[in-house]
Amino acid sequence: MHTLNNGDFGDVIDIHLDVVHPVPVAAVSFPAVTIVAILASHGKAIRCIHEYLQGVPIEEEMSTLRFRMGMAEVNNASLRGRIRTMEAIKTVTRNQERRTRREMERQLASVQESQRQDRENFRKL
Repeated sequence: MHTLNNGDFGDVIDIHLDVVHPVPVAAVSFPAVTIVAILASHGKAIRCIHEYLQGVPIEEEMSTLRFRMGMAEVNNASLRGRIRTMEAIKTVTRNQERRTRREMERQLASVQESQRQDRENFRKL
């Protein structure tokens, strides 16, 4: 096991290395030099990856993503507001249409009643 301590972030990375060999372990003894060389090459690879990741502007990207999320939330809130306004307008329009329809029906009934009265009065003459 090899431990890599990342001083910048305070995180510890444990690296476990399983050495697999086609010949049973009882029959083959691995020279310590081979294992040390393998650990060294893995350590070098890990250091390279670590150095590369340190160069990635993660905080800047996170800030950009947070800003974009904030903008999306603002846009969503604006759209929700527009939808509520449109729904309110539809409700008001429907209510006005109902009142207008009832008033027209009332006026039609009044005209029909007036015509009926006129016919009755004409018959009486």
